[in-house]
Amino acid sequence: MGLTLDEMDQIDEGMVLDMIIELGNDNDKDSYQQVATQDDFDAF
Repeated sequence: MGLTLDEMDQIDEGMVLDMIIELGNDNDKDSYQQVATQDDFDAF
């Protein structure tokens, strides 16, 4: 994640866990498929 030990000392455990989860989400390309376009919403 690119954090130094000093930076990790300054943030709490919840922030670290959130960053790990977001990193996993960023690496998972399939879970963020585009479902509708702007034209689809406009037609709705």
